[in-house]
Amino acid sequence: MALTLGNGTAVSQPAKHNMTSTSTSTSADGAAVSQAARITKGGAEYIEQALPVLTAAFRDDPVFQYFMGALSVEERRNYLPVFLRSLCKASVLNKGFIFELSSWGCCAVVLPPGKKVDNPFTMIQAGLIPLTIQLKSIGMKRVLFEHGAAVKRVKKKAFASKEKYWYLFIIGTDPNRQRQGLGATLLEHVKALAQRDGRPVWLEASNPNARLLYLKQGFEDVEKFTLGEGLVGPDGLEQEGGSGVPSWGMIWRPASTKKVPSSV
Repeated sequence: MALTLGNGTAVSQPAKHNMTSTSTSTSADGAAVSQAARITKGGAEYIEQALPVLTAAFRDDPVFQYFMGALSVEERRNYLPVFLRSLCKASVLNKGFIFELSSWGCCAVVLPPGKKVDNPFTMIQAGLIPLTIQLKSIGMKRVLFEHGAAVKRVKKKAFASKEKYWYLFIIGTDPNRQRQGLGATLLEHVKALAQRDGRPVWLEASNPNARLLYLKQGFEDVEKFTLGEGLVGPDGLEQEGGSGVPSWGMIWRPASTKKVPSSV
């Protein structure tokens, strides 16, 4: 899952790796943004710095709200940062990176080709199994079976057998830093990594606004899937007969690897 809207602040610390990315991107209001952006990369040492940004970014995320449907409002508020911390930990245990841009104006969790968050061994290390149990039977079913099965099905449609890809797992932007092209700049950086080794980038867009940003960045819809149809509204909250939470599996491919439709 991936999201580009957020609300949070964090204090930048010395980076593990430093990169300067010069780019021209388009902000949410359509204005061109030209900037020499400082991107840093870290691992486990970046988790606590990323957490305030990501927690705020996912506070009202429809997919997370749906996962936490069996919890009270207060339980959700307390649960979310703990769950996100474990997701970040599981990612870096699987050789994932945490990128931050412009003093934590935007950050992302990215896994390199061949690495997965749902590695059982690292899930145990990261504490994800007991945290998933805390979602109660309803939440466990939604995370492990409904969402997991949908993503697996869409990935099967997107990739050839055993094809490896970069996974943009999470991305969040401080709302006070929105309309500056930060999300677009970080997306360009991830795409450049994928371009360098000729691999695609995969993500799941958990709301329509995020999907629109990805489309502008050259990502393509693989398939739309809906969670909780008849049970919740598009915000992920309980609503009898609701339309459910729409999500999109999306892919970006370097030009040299794009699939060419066969002639009929």
